[in-house]
Amino acid sequence: MADQKATDIYAQHRALYASAPKPAHVPNELVVDYDYLHPAGMGNGEDVYTALSRLQSGPDIVWTPRNGGHWIVTRAEDIKFIQETYQVFSHETFTIPRGATPVIMPPLTVDPPNHARYRALINPSFTPSRVREMRDKAEVLTREIIERLKPRGACEFVNDFGRVMPVTMFLGIVDLPVAEREKFVEWGLTWMTSTDSEKKLTALANVKAYLTNVLDQRAVEPGNDLLSRIVGWRDNPRFRSEDETIGMALLIFFGGLDTVANMLAFIVRHLATNEAHRRRLIDEPEIIPQATEEFLRRFGLSSTGRLILSDLDYKDARFRKDDMVLVPIGLSGLDDRLYDRPFEIDFDRNPTHNTFGNGPHKCVGAPLARVEIYVFLQEWLKAIPHFRLDPDRPAVSHAGSVNGMNSLHLRWDV
Repeated sequence: MADQKATDIYAQHRALYASAPKPAHVPNELVVDYDYLHPAGMGNGEDVYTALSRLQSGPDIVWTPRNGGHWIVTRAEDIKFIQETYQVFSHETFTIPRGATPVIMPPLTVDPPNHARYRALINPSFTPSRVREMRDKAEVLTREIIERLKPRGACEFVNDFGRVMPVTMFLGIVDLPVAEREKFVEWGLTWMTSTDSEKKLTALANVKAYLTNVLDQRAVEPGNDLLSRIVGWRDNPRFRSEDETIGMALLIFFGGLDTVANMLAFIVRHLATNEAHRRRLIDEPEIIPQATEEFLRRFGLSSTGRLILSDLDYKDARFRKDDMVLVPIGLSGLDDRLYDRPFEIDFDRNPTHNTFGNGPHKCVGAPLARVEIYVFLQEWLKAIPHFRLDPDRPAVSHAGSVNGMNSLHLRWDV
């Protein structure tokens, strides 16, 4: 009986990803065939950002039948508008297809004014003083990893560094065992990138069970970590249910496992093929902070959904209540109306960007992400200034709710 119930749940989850018929309110001229989870062309080795940017060759706002049917905004001004107009574009349903994430994850899934109560729990972990402390730890950890890798003359960057340094830093914030890092990463990757509903939901269940146990332990023996702070509010009337407690823990868990790792991989792929940029960062280390912002602009990662709460005619789109709209941050940084030659990395460019979002749901971990990128560039380029892609093992990237790299093989002379 239990097996049949699970089979039914997996089937229902798979059905969410089916294509939907075009609603009557969607103009024919705005319809495109675009699957943000599997963009056409990427199967032939095309870069995820090249695939994504093709959307900007048409109308500013389009609609696709894929993944249950949804709108897509393709321009920076519209991305910013939707991020800030939470009264119409709600974050309470943030995954496309709708219903694919069967848990709530405050504060991501809560709109103002209630959003602030959950954000207040997380903010103390990312104050300027805490981030300064973490920078020192990041520098030591980065040097240790590089010292192990350098004599090898090669590495698979994603697993040998990208999912080591930032993930280890995150595990320190939540006081989870570094020895279990690989298991945590596997769970996170399966949940974020798998196309198999059974594997995806099983990974989510594994994480949920693990974190529930940890929260129970921290309730008895609290520490000075973020999960202990969350569980300390378990009985606070500001929390509406136990689901919100575990949901916050899930959000923090998944958010800490892949974002910086993927950003570092895209940065390294660029530097491996651009000696002039490597040389400039080595010769002018004072521009690393500005270069960090330019990399963040160029490689925006996330694509999240919004649930439309009320009818709104905006530009040529007729948004209707209960429609979903996809907000691909990566397109904001590639908008040629905002940036000249947006695909080019230019360290002298005004580094303003939207990669960490706007409005109430702006990424709370942005200060730490910047520090980790800065520390990586500073330490890696001092130790391994000349590196290249392995021509026999091409880099593999993926699209989805978070764009990323599956593998990135590097070589250097020893």
